[in-house]
Amino acid sequence: MSHKTAYLWGPISSFSGPLAAWLLRKDWQVHIAVKPALNLLTLTPLDLHSAAQTWLERALGGHEQLRAFQERVRFLDGGEPVKGTRYDALLFCGLPPNFDEPRAPRAPWAAGELTSIAKMLKGVPLFIVSSLWGGIQPDRVVPEEFEFERRKPLSHWEGICQQYENKLVQGLSSLESPWHLIRLPMISGSSLDGRALNFSGPLTLLRELAEAKERLQDKQPVLKLSYNPDSTLWLLPVDTAVYLFWRLLEDEMRPRICNLVSTQATLNREWLQFLANALGYEDVAVADSDQYSLPGILRKMLKDDILVKTRNLFEVAGRYHQPPTRFDTSYFERLLEFGRSENWGRVLPASQKGKLKFSEDFARTYFQDFMPENLTSQLLREATRGDLSIGFLIEGPERLGWVLRAENGRALIERFDRESHHPQVSFRFSGQTMMRLVRKQLSLQRALLAREVRIEGSLLNQLRVGAALGKFLQQHPYEPNAEPTLTKPGSTKTGSSA
Repeated sequence: MSHKTAYLWGPISSFSGPLAAWLLRKDWQVHIAVKPALNLLTLTPLDLHSAAQTWLERALGGHEQLRAFQERVRFLDGGEPVKGTRYDALLFCGLPPNFDEPRAPRAPWAAGELTSIAKMLKGVPLFIVSSLWGGIQPDRVVPEEFEFERRKPLSHWEGICQQYENKLVQGLSSLESPWHLIRLPMISGSSLDGRALNFSGPLTLLRELAEAKERLQDKQPVLKLSYNPDSTLWLLPVDTAVYLFWRLLEDEMRPRICNLVSTQATLNREWLQFLANALGYEDVAVADSDQYSLPGILRKMLKDDILVKTRNLFEVAGRYHQPPTRFDTSYFERLLEFGRSENWGRVLPASQKGKLKFSEDFARTYFQDFMPENLTSQLLREATRGDLSIGFLIEGPERLGWVLRAENGRALIERFDRESHHPQVSFRFSGQTMMRLVRKQLSLQRALLAREVRIEGSLLNQLRVGAALGKFLQQHPYEPNAEPTLTKPGSTKTGSSA
């Protein structure tokens, strides 16, 4: 089977990392330019081989996932393309989309290398990632054009974006290869589960607001924030951005320039209201000043009133049947849930880490004590509707397993017996995957997509039971140092046998 091959140049960022992971899953080969280990002091924006591999592992979901694609990913020390390889796309991602990502200040130097890289891949379609903030005209509009008068930058970040795009203009004038410019807004967490490669850009704001509320035990009904309610902070969930970019790669009728922003862009007054609701506030109000420690660039963006022309985007979105992006309360709840589960990217002290390893005793405690103690009657009814039985089968030499069913409205969990039990729906996973699921280090949906969990049964039953189990895992993470969980109103107890 032949694969399309992409050459990726630039640091692995909140966008380019997920993009590379997506292309691998879509049967592309990806060659990633990295900095040679012997040249540690170079100012190139590229990552070291080890750093790039670590970021790609995170984007794919773990080391084992990277191993699954090892035949189709290649790290090129020094950035030299492989001779004799037919490349289908050159992805030049010299400017990370979020202002506070590593190596973003080196983007103008990166743009200076565009010409030499493109000449090494003469004739290969070139896709350049730029930023909305590099293309703001004096009238505060970002056009779908390439050469125009830019406004005086209002922040250091905007100045970097302008220098980067101006150098791109100079470099492209001497190239014969077909090229396409894609301007990105800031990249936020996935619309599916809130996951992001790193905590930068919009997640900086969420982290500060969430931690300030917890730290100050703020019980006020109104979130007071200094912002411009009539402007838009341009952002896009990473999965939406990656999907649209991939469709552009696959589409031979793609536009020359595309401002890749949400088709449902909302004013600050709208999306901040949803964020406030997700944080537990009833409303959000404009304040002259506030108590939050936000980067100066982000504060300017919250007040900067710019417009983005999106004619090409709407044509592309319509052609690809891209649904509108929903920046609603549930979306921000997912972002907050992911941020808290990852401690907002901060490494926990060793004393706070739960030193927990998988064992038969742990599995027995979880399925026979913890799960029935916390499984509500509503979730039990959703999962076992129609007298359904559900198997949890742990792969390994121990051949462990448990079966859940309802009896008189109560949860009955029994040790799995291969001769007497025939569950209509079964989940199969390793002990290590189970540890990540129950501690909310891995969502069930992501585990299913990555095939770390396999589900068996009729499709309708899979969807219903999977949704119920996903809710349970999100609502009741297992805390190794927590006190035993008390039975809550509406919960059920087990009638299980060991």
